[in-house]
Amino acid sequence: MEHTQRLVFLLLLIGWTLFRLVRYVRMANSKRLGPAAAPPVGALPQRPAAAPGAIRTTQSPIEPEGRAGGRRGWLAAAAILVAGNVLIWAILFAVPAFDNVPPIWRLTAGVLANLFLIRGASAVARAGSSSRPRGPGDDRDPIR
Repeated sequence: MEHTQRLVFLLLLIGWTLFRLVRYVRMANSKRLGPAAAPPVGALPQRPAAAPGAIRTTQSPIEPEGRAGGRRGWLAAAAILVAGNVLIWAILFAVPAFDNVPPIWRLTAGVLANLFLIRGASAVARAGSSSRPRGPGDDRDPIR
């Protein structure tokens, strides 16, 4: 195969992968129900949710306070991802000491370093957002 033909196929493969990834992330984050599956044998059917009562004007102590803190956390995570990727790939491909290492090994090291970078960025996003997931053992639960 020619070099240009390989490059075109590589670009098509990367594009298709990104398209599928975005599609699956959107589907996972959508509010609609997924495909229906038969309930397990012996499972009781769920009751429909009760109709909401009067609209409250005061804020609940267990609901998140706002979205500004969440945006701040996600912006910090995005900044960490971008800065970390620039640093990782610059070190792997611009430092002359790594010229003797085959490119496939450098690419693999970059991808594996990105896994740690993603984990760290998501921890920063969770810590920076004001709304953290609430569990049944939360101290701010007024029902407990």
